[in-house]
Amino acid sequence: MLAINPRRRSRLIRLATVLSVLALVVAVIFIRDNGGSSPSAGSQPSGATLQPQSAEPSAMPDAAPGGWQRVYGENFNTSLPVGSFVNKSETDWYLADGNPYARTLRSYPDRWGTTKNRSLNYSSKTTDIVDEAYGARGVFRVHGHTASADGVDRSLGASFFPVLNPDAPTGQEQMGQTYGRYTVRFRTVGGYRPDSAGNYPAKSKLGRYGTAFLLWPVNDKWAEGEVDYPEMPWGDRISSYVHEIGAPATTADEFKAPIRTDAGWQTATIEWYPGVLAFYLDGMLIHKVTENVPTTAFRWGFQSGGAIAVPPPDVQGYLLVDWITIDSYQGAVAPY
Repeated sequence: MLAINPRRRSRLIRLATVLSVLALVVAVIFIRDNGGSSPSAGSQPSGATLQPQSAEPSAMPDAAPGGWQRVYGENFNTSLPVGSFVNKSETDWYLADGNPYARTLRSYPDRWGTTKNRSLNYSSKTTDIVDEAYGARGVFRVHGHTASADGVDRSLGASFFPVLNPDAPTGQEQMGQTYGRYTVRFRTVGGYRPDSAGNYPAKSKLGRYGTAFLLWPVNDKWAEGEVDYPEMPWGDRISSYVHEIGAPATTADEFKAPIRTDAGWQTATIEWYPGVLAFYLDGMLIHKVTENVPTTAFRWGFQSGGAIAVPPPDVQGYLLVDWITIDSYQGAVAPY
């Protein structure tokens, strides 16, 4: 065994201690600066080790990262009671005059069906904005529940799309853009019936409520593609789906993050570049796609309602949105 001078050994121990402390400080600074922060192109996937950076809400960033330009930011600072979200008519998406969000949001009219008619869009009976919820200030809520609609008990949800340029001459130009960055801070509460052990009914075919945040062609030609993220039954794992261009009924790519929607506040971002889709969760790149990337103008929105099957009448829950930001593409470098 090699003998080490006691004085030298002491110096080595002190040096090792200093290096350990420095490593710990760097790690803490990294976690602090990246928890809930805006994603960067250098962020790396963490795979199965991914965990929520913070269960607490974080402030909406004031500006877009480099290579992007902010075109939409909604903090939901004006509270509204249930019954405030009604449309001008049953045939268009415009909110009635007098709603302070009439220029920034569009809504599916009451009575429109959701996917496979598992529920009805009914924003007048489901949607409000509250001053505070789960630590966040200014929270948009969709209450998934069963209630009487036109004399019949139905499961109810709601769907909304942000308006990027309300003064543009057409609805497509008002809501759509080609490429962009889309971020939402959200969480869910309830929305499913637990199994006999009180856990999430992961393999059950029992109906529950869910939400799809999605990119959809502004011209409604589905063959141009579809991108869903985050999409999930409430309480389930956060997922992404990319549909095949030209054959959109086929899911070309699917990814599930190991985090449930009710684990706390989460920040989800789609970065849509020419030829690349990048998916972030709480500032970390968790998935990337380079095929079936759309090339035409899309709108971004969120649809909430019945998932898996029609939810049972005793099931209810909430989608909560703290804030939304949308940025236009200005040459940002994709995370290759």
